This record gives sequence, C-alpha cells and structure tokens, in this order.
Amino acid sequence: MLKRTLLFGLLIVLMLPVRANRPEIKLVQAMRDRGFDYLDIYTTAQVKAKGLLLEDQLLIDFPDTGISSDLRLSKRLLKNSQRVKDIKVIQVDARTARVIIDLKKGVDYDIVNVFGRNKNVIEISDRQDRAERIMAAWEKQNLTVKGEELKPEKYKAAVAAKGGKLPLEGRTIVIDPGHGGRDPGAISKHGIPEKNINLAVARKVAYLLKSAGATVYLTRKNDRTNNLRDIVAFADRIKSDIFISIHFNYSDIESINGTETYYYKKNSRNLALILHKSLINGIKRKDRGLRRAKYYAISHTDMPAVLLEPLYLSNWQESKLASSDNFQAEIARDIAAGVKNYFRSRSN
Repeated sequence: MLKRTLLFGLLIVLMLPVRANRPEIKLVQAMRDRGFDYLDIYTTAQVKAKGLLLEDQLLIDFPDTGISSDLRLSKRLLKNSQRVKDIKVIQVDARTARVIIDLKKGVDYDIVNVFGRNKNVIEISDRQDRAERIMAAWEKQNLTVKGEELKPEKYKAAVAAKGGKLPLEGRTIVIDPGHGGRDPGAISKHGIPEKNINLAVARKVAYLLKSAGATVYLTRKNDRTNNLRDIVAFADRIKSDIFISIHFNYSDIESINGTETYYYKKNSRNLALILHKSLINGIKRKDRGLRRAKYYAISHTDMPAVLLEPLYLSNWQESKLASSDNFQAEIARDIAAGVKNYFRSRSN
C-alpha cells in the first residue's frame, strides 16, 4: 500500500509543470532606425510576446516569463524620441512579465518574434491613417441632416429554465448599426456598403445577447437614415445599461488593417477595454488600440458607451473577412463574450 501511495505521488509530481527554468527577460535595448523607434527585447528562451495599445501606453506581455535579476534596460532612445516617454519592466503576476512603454502621442506598432534568437522586436511608428478625421467629418454631416423617424427593433430577453439564471438577465442594451439609408458609410473593396455589414453583425450580436437574458434594441432594423441625436435620445430615454455602436473602419492607405475601440467618458473605459481585449483575442487581427475620441454618440449618452471598429473595409483581406458570414459571426461572439465579461466584472 505504501509503495502504491509513493508511486501515485511521484506521478503527480511528474505531471506538474516545471517552472524552475522558465524564460526571463534579460535585456531591453531601445533604438531608432529609418524613422522608426525599436525595442529589442531579449529573453533567456523563446517567448512569443503579446501587445495591447491603450491610449498613451503600449503594454508588451511575456507569458510564463520572469525578469532576470541582472536585467539590463537601455533608455538611450528616450532623449530624442518624439514617440516614447519612458520604458519600464515589471512582473505583473507569477506568470506574466510586462514591458510598459509610455507614449507621447498616438502610435502604431508591430511585434516581430525573431525565432532562434530569443528576441522580440517592437516596431513603433507614427499613426498614419486619417480614420478619426473621416469619422468626425461624417458625424458633422449627419448632425446637420434630419433623419427618418427612429424605429428601433426590440429583441425580447430569453427566459432561463426554472430555477436558473441567465448571465445578462435584467440588462438592457442598445446596439447601433452605424450608417443606413441615404448614408452608406464606407464601401468595401468588394463593393459592399458598410451600412449592410454593420446591420448584419448587429443582428448577430443582438441574438446572442438576448439569448443570454438581455433585452436588446437595435436602433434600426432595416435600411433607414438615422440621426445621431435621435439615437442618443432613445438610448437615454429607455435607460439602457450600455450602448454599443458598430462600425467598420476605412483608410486611404490600403495596407492599414486591424481592430480599434473608441470611448470618451470615464465611465465607459472599462467596457471599452474589455470589449477591445475580447475582439483582439477573438478575431486576432492587428491591435490598433483602445482610443479616446469625442464621437457624438459615445460622448453624449448617459450610460457607458463604446464605438467598435473591428476591421478596415479599405484593406483587401479585411474587406473579404467582413463580408464573410462566418467571420461576422465570430465578431458577434467576441462582442457578446465581452459584454458578459463586463457585467461579470461589475458583480464581483
């Protein structure tokens, strides 16, 4: 019996993960080359870094990684950099080491994992596209045009089985499929108006949220011209818990791609952060950042409000993805998962 117990105990030990030799960050070098700012981050073994761009900070996480006791951190770049303010390396928890890059202005970034050299290269560049200015110009035009009478579509909340409780029970959520009617929004590389894609995704999101127990309203159920003031007034009138505006991005630079999430008010940041992470981890497109902008709907509604831009319709690959029913369904699942996580975080 004793031998059997010892053998069983040995098997358990062998099955446990070996953490004594986990990788460590040992060197961070900052430099500038050909107009870009670079961080070369060396580890003691191969690690694939993950990034998250949050307003004025870029977080680079190294999973299952520690920090070397003799870490070397070169900050020579900071003296003349127009983009990078400071660099720090911290241990977030027992599993994750993080490089924090404080920024002076909005940037774009890429991560290149240099296989075989235990190195991740962070390339930081100026933000190139005019998407925010395009969006601001559209809003200015929209607010000058009288919309049709708002006719929201209500999705009645599903009811849990006897004795059960659905995760979004008692919640009211407004989903705004951007553009519509006389306003097509951007036209994708495959000739599809943004307004159609926004509505298709919004319907999928609404179905998932109502199935989770929420009462959901779409600000339009078909091809109608809505005014932003009417949309905001409606969301405030029904005292919605959260407001989500669904758009797809556009740039005059075809190569630009990725996912952006916008918010404005302080009470909206946590919702925006959770939804942004959910989309980034779900659809796995380039992280173009959680950003703060004074767009009309997300700055005038009373409740937490976000504007999502999952893909760029001006990019050939993402235009194709946006027109795919399966990929639209993935976007909807990630948004719904983020909403559930948001309300779960509020109840903890």
